[in-house]
Amino acid sequence: MNRLTRGTLLAAAIMLLAAMPARAQIVNGSFEDDYNGWTLEEVPLAVACVGTWGIANTGSPQPPVSPETGSPLLQGGLAFDFHDGVLCSQSSPSLSPAGITFAPTDGVKLAFQLQNDVPQLHRMHQDIAVGPGSTLHWDMQYNNHAGASDPSQYLAVRIRDSVSDAILEELFITTNPGVPQSIPMTGFSADLSAHAGKTVRLSVDMQVSLNFLDAQFDNFRLTPNNTCTPPMIASVTPALSMIWPPNHKMVLVTVSVVATATCGPPVCKIVAITIDEPSRGRGDDDGDEPSGDRDDDKARPDTRIVSDFTAEVRAVPDRTYTITVECTDTAGNTTRKDTQVFVPHDRRKHDRRDDDRRDDDRSE
Repeated sequence: MNRLTRGTLLAAAIMLLAAMPARAQIVNGSFEDDYNGWTLEEVPLAVACVGTWGIANTGSPQPPVSPETGSPLLQGGLAFDFHDGVLCSQSSPSLSPAGITFAPTDGVKLAFQLQNDVPQLHRMHQDIAVGPGSTLHWDMQYNNHAGASDPSQYLAVRIRDSVSDAILEELFITTNPGVPQSIPMTGFSADLSAHAGKTVRLSVDMQVSLNFLDAQFDNFRLTPNNTCTPPMIASVTPALSMIWPPNHKMVLVTVSVVATATCGPPVCKIVAITIDEPSRGRGDDDGDEPSGDRDDDKARPDTRIVSDFTAEVRAVPDRTYTITVECTDTAGNTTRKDTQVFVPHDRRKHDRRDDDRRDDDRSE
C-alpha cells in the first residue's frame, strides 16, 4: 500500500510539473567556457576566418590563442574561432592601435565577434522557453565601421519562431534611426510578455556587407517582471527642520534622501507639500503684520516646489509643512515618505522644539 501510495504521488508530481508553464531560462548566457547552448551559423558558408566567434578572458582571448595571452587582442593576433574550430588572425580596425581589452560584466569571460569586410551573415541563437511576464536582459558593445552609410550592414537582436525561424520581434537593430553606430558595453532589456508560455528563438544576427563590424556580448538572462520590489526610503531629512524668524517670507528648504531599490537606481523628488491649516494664500492679515499693508489681497503662494530636492515655504508662525518625497525604480514602482518643517510662534517654542529634537537624537 505504501509503495503504491509513493508511486501514485510520484506520478502526480510528474503530471503537475508537466502541466506547469515552462520557466524562462537561457543556457550559458555568460559564455564562461564556450558557446555551449548556442548554435553558431555563417551564411553563406565560406572559407574559415571570415569572422571570428571567440570567447575572451578579462583582458585577453581564451586559450588556445596567440602569444598575446594576458594582453589586449592586437591587430594581427590570433583568436580561436568556435565556429570554424581554428585559430584566426584578426585584422579589425577596432584592434588598432591599442587593441581591445575585454571587460566581462558577469563572470570572467564574454563572447566576441570580429568580422572582416567580406559579405557574410554571422548568427548565434538558441531556443528559450518564455515564462509569464519575462524580461530579457543582455550586455552588448559594438562598433559598426560602415555606420549608417550602409543599412545592409547591421547588428540585430531578434526573437524568431523556433520552427520557421521567421522574425517575430526586432528587439534591437543598428539601422534604427538615431541608434549610435558604436557604443561601449551597455545593458539592454526587452519585455517578452507577448511571448509568454511559448518557446521562441533568441537570435543575434550580424551582417557584414561593406566593412568591419565588431561586437562583444555577455550576461544574457531572463527575469520575471515581478521581481522588482518597491524602493525602500530609509530617510528624508530637511536641511531646516525649524524655520526662524516667522516673518512671512518664503524660505528655501532642501531635503536629502537615502533610498535603495532592487531595480535601481531609484529616482527621487519632492512631489507634494501640505500645510496643517488652510492656506490663506492672498496675504491676509495673520495677526503678526499690520492690517492693510501693501501685500494684502495680493496672491502669495505659501508653498512652491523649486527642484527635485528643494522647496519654498512661507514662514508663517505656528505652521507645520509636510514635504512628500517620491522615489521611482526602473520598473515604475514608487514609494513615498514624508518629512516635516515647523515654524514656531515665538523663540521659546523654537528653543523647546530644538531641545526636544536633541533629546530624541540622544535617546536613539
